[in-house]
Amino acid sequence: MDNRPLHAVIWLPSTFYSAVAATLVEMFELVNTIRGAPAISFEFVARQADATTTRGISFHTSREPSQRMDLLILLAMPGMQIPELVAALEEESRHAAPLIASAQRDGAIIAAHCGAGYFLADAGLLDRKRATISWWLKTDAQRRFPKVRWDASRVLIGDGRIYTCGGGFSGLELGKALLRDLGFAREERLVRKLLVLPPSRQIQTPYEFPLTDLLPSQEPFRDRLEALSRTQLGALDLAFLGSQLGLSPRTLARRFSDELHTTPGRWIQDRRLEAAKTLLERTKLGISEICYQVGYRDTASFSRLFSRAVGLPPGEYRRQSQ
Repeated sequence: MDNRPLHAVIWLPSTFYSAVAATLVEMFELVNTIRGAPAISFEFVARQADATTTRGISFHTSREPSQRMDLLILLAMPGMQIPELVAALEEESRHAAPLIASAQRDGAIIAAHCGAGYFLADAGLLDRKRATISWWLKTDAQRRFPKVRWDASRVLIGDGRIYTCGGGFSGLELGKALLRDLGFAREERLVRKLLVLPPSRQIQTPYEFPLTDLLPSQEPFRDRLEALSRTQLGALDLAFLGSQLGLSPRTLARRFSDELHTTPGRWIQDRRLEAAKTLLERTKLGISEICYQVGYRDTASFSRLFSRAVGLPPGEYRRQSQ
């Protein structure tokens, strides 16, 4: 019988958040401490000798795993400039691919944190599987990898021996789930208490906001649309947008497809739902009043649409976001 410790490999990309990498290994070390014997061994692997975080903290790494992998965790680089981030993910995916293939041969559990879901999708591991990803990457991921059953409303999804999770500290949920599923349920409960970890979160949609609120824009078409959505939300439809922008319906649809990778109808729906989320978070208005303010006329239909798109009914979204 193989009594060796379970071996975990954590892939560090060209830049990453130190807190995520460090917290995962602290959780593993605490399991060993609680057990009083080595139960989990781990190492960092990267394409460079020492991986450096976004703030210049160095982690000692190996180029290849030192032994057979039982668990591979892939971290991804942070970023909010979507075109640049996607380009970086594509480049990193090429380097991570041999390690993913090796983990498959070892029969390892494979987990992707944040944008590292791109690596698994590139490798075909997510085809016809449920998966999640950082909420700000969901539109691009759905377009690039249509065979994946993306559900970016979820913080964490496990499908067989493949795990995906959302951005930032969804890594905590990933670590907890992996410990439970690897047979360390008792230790996981104690780890949560010792590290004073927050209660488990299942939905990431309460954390979403339009990135245009944060990033400077150099896109006149998008800027004009956003301005209209702020001042004329209730009037938004294809004819209104066309008249305001001086574009025919056909040209308008093409501009949406080419520049925003969506349709006018979907964009209007997204703006209305974003406005509804903001009102739920920041006001005490009733659901019916919010429904009318964002341009819908039937509260029941609005609630069904909101639940389907966000993953929570309006009232529950308000409770979780406050």
